[in-house]
Amino acid sequence: MRPKRIKILNSLNLQHKLVKSFLGVGGMYLLSMPVGLLTSILLARNLGPAAFGQYAFVLSLLALLALPVAGGLPQLLTREVAKFSHDGKWALYRGAVRAAHGWVLLMAALVLIGFWLAGPVGGLIPQTGKWALLGIVVLLVPLQGLNAVRNGTIKGLGFPALAELPTQAIQPILLLASVAALAALDMLTAANALWAQVGVAALAVALASVLFYRIRPASAPGHTPEYHNRVWLIALLPFTLISLVGTFNTQIGIVLLGTLGTDEAVAALRVAERGAQLVALSLGLVNMVISPHIVRAWHDGDSQRLQRLSRQSARAAFLLALPIGVVLLVFGRPLIGLAFGETYVESSYLPMVILVLGQLFNVALGSVGILLVMSGHEKYTLMGQLVGLGVGITTAIVLIPNYQAVGAAVAVSSGIVAWNVVLGCAVVKNLNLRPGIL
Repeated sequence: MRPKRIKILNSLNLQHKLVKSFLGVGGMYLLSMPVGLLTSILLARNLGPAAFGQYAFVLSLLALLALPVAGGLPQLLTREVAKFSHDGKWALYRGAVRAAHGWVLLMAALVLIGFWLAGPVGGLIPQTGKWALLGIVVLLVPLQGLNAVRNGTIKGLGFPALAELPTQAIQPILLLASVAALAALDMLTAANALWAQVGVAALAVALASVLFYRIRPASAPGHTPEYHNRVWLIALLPFTLISLVGTFNTQIGIVLLGTLGTDEAVAALRVAERGAQLVALSLGLVNMVISPHIVRAWHDGDSQRLQRLSRQSARAAFLLALPIGVVLLVFGRPLIGLAFGETYVESSYLPMVILVLGQLFNVALGSVGILLVMSGHEKYTLMGQLVGLGVGITTAIVLIPNYQAVGAAVAVSSGIVAWNVVLGCAVVKNLNLRPGIL
């Protein structure tokens, strides 16, 4: 067979695999996004701006509390498991999975003990208002860690849709049902909604565990686990730092607004973020699907396949994101009023416009972070996100006191633009690829 024909067939085969995975993951996200939106609408309408703001604030803090436990672990496992399965190194595969479980259990115990010593025992954390809700939220930390292990492992084995099933399909549906039941019984409070989160997350872990054991490679159990703990720990550090900085970048608006602003402003920004998340959805789907393919292409030294992955995925993501963004920019006010209520229209529309524009830029530049991380250039991803974090924090501190949710939205979008520019330059320099839709 001629080399040119082989190249065309390989390209078509790659596209077929990507489309199949994208449809699988995309189907669940297309289900989870409206389900999550409905949950937010129920909470916003029934709790009111102040209580909904408190609920949103403590969940943003959860993302930070869970970082020592799960931060960076799914990405590292995806890369390592994809590499070990590609090479048939099942002893290392078993060692990596066991080591990941040990890490989660150890770090979760430290987080829970640390919270107990700082809160109820030491009195360093207030026990009233929104801070009192942290006692419920910390119970989600170990559950998130266990889900991170299962997600990263299943995805590394080449089943991205299956990896996302428990947390992106089952969990949102169960949470919506729980919140709706609480509202119908007139029992919906911020605390009860968080208890519902804990119960649903536990069920998601149970389902993920069943899937985890059912799809494990048949050859793996026959091998004695082999551990490269020092190598994995060194590799986990930049992944965790990247996750730390990335989480701060995504949560900085809510966290600083909850600290420097009002609970009502937090609620307004959370409503605005729901719209912007719809724009960023397509890029998130693409990143989940292409991660193991990037690892294999880089491992094989196939730069042409990497360039195709980069361009095709960016164009597909932007093609889906642009119409959503335009609808939100043009019809945002009536949509917010229809969904969340007139209370949120004036306070949420302008922050949503700012966030949507930032996310459109993010999607247009493509999967720059994933390209760097999955090819072993994590330090550049970390550097770019640190730049974005610095820009975001500085802007937030300056603008939030006077402009509340609008200032926080400007800070978030500024950080997004800054780190995308830095990462895009790093992709050009280190991978010799042209990122984005062009």
